[in-house]
Amino acid sequence: MRSVGIVCGYDLNDDLPGYVSSVAQLVARENLDILILTGGRTSPRSNHSEAWVMARHFREIGSRSDFVLEEHAMTTLENLIFARGLAEHHAGVVSRYVVFCDRVHRRKVVTLTRLILGKQASVQSVDRRVAIGVRLFEPVSHLVEAVVAVVPRLRKFLRSTVILLKGVSGKPPESAMPPLASDDQPQHRRVSRMSIAASSSVRL
Repeated sequence: MRSVGIVCGYDLNDDLPGYVSSVAQLVARENLDILILTGGRTSPRSNHSEAWVMARHFREIGSRSDFVLEEHAMTTLENLIFARGLAEHHAGVVSRYVVFCDRVHRRKVVTLTRLILGKQASVQSVDRRVAIGVRLFEPVSHLVEAVVAVVPRLRKFLRSTVILLKGVSGKPPESAMPPLASDDQPQHRRVSRMSIAASSSVRL
């Protein structure tokens, strides 16, 4: 049985480098077999996913050298559902999950973590600058995603709505995907320090 860390991504227009730096300190304290970075392409201003951008920043600060990228999630609920699937694919039986997020989203992440990953999973959070609009909308988002978590047939409608609101396709264009080593589908890429370094010249 193995331990898995899940780092929830946030808007590509926000301060992801600062967030990654803070999360990296927490990750370093954990004995994790696998670290999953999760988050899709959430901004039309970027050709890359949140997961790929976070992996790049992890590499730049010399933190962890190996990740699994989940590049399809558009919501916190999808972060956890898709990451769980990858964890089971790569690790088999998982004995422990540790989810990393920011403090503004912590309550929602705790609720969804219990629903998706079980009561034994833990949540760790860091401070991050968040727009006032996001803070005000978070209680609504918490309620909606909690309801959708227990009513699976609503998940496709939530995803479609979020993709529409963000003005994105939900997946990075294939032409923009950097040449990373992979052992599964593009959204399931396992990334090494060397492969990220080789593609770091690609601009966001």
